[in-house]
Amino acid sequence: MVAHSPLAEKFIGAWQLVLWTTLRADGTAQFPFGHDAIGQIMYSADGHMSCHLMMANRPPLGVPSIYDVEDAALGKAIRAYNGYFGTWSLDAEASIITHDVDGAWYPDWIGSQQPRRFRFEDDRLFLEAEVGQDLVSLEWRRA
Repeated sequence: MVAHSPLAEKFIGAWQLVLWTTLRADGTAQFPFGHDAIGQIMYSADGHMSCHLMMANRPPLGVPSIYDVEDAALGKAIRAYNGYFGTWSLDAEASIITHDVDGAWYPDWIGSQQPRRFRFEDDRLFLEAEVGQDLVSLEWRRA
């Protein structure tokens, strides 16, 4: 459970994705799901969180059940989506929020901790994480 503090209160609620950028070690910027990616991250007062990101305009698969989709088509659809849920905690002094992952689209994240540097600017929340030599940056706007 997250200790209630003025800082923790700033996180609580829903946030809409503005931009997801990956700055590569060679200095180039990539936009994993495009400039128009969509997503939402939510933080609850009791310490739960959920994050979902996806490419905009993903084409429908045309069948009523995921179990009827060919593996190649399903793989392509899954690569255009990212989601996980769990709990969250703050290290206010270090400006780090940690997502403790209970479930995820990517099984290797289950049971992991996903620390993110954070900062607030007006109605925006910025989260950053180093992934290998890359810097992943997500800009969110309060919903």
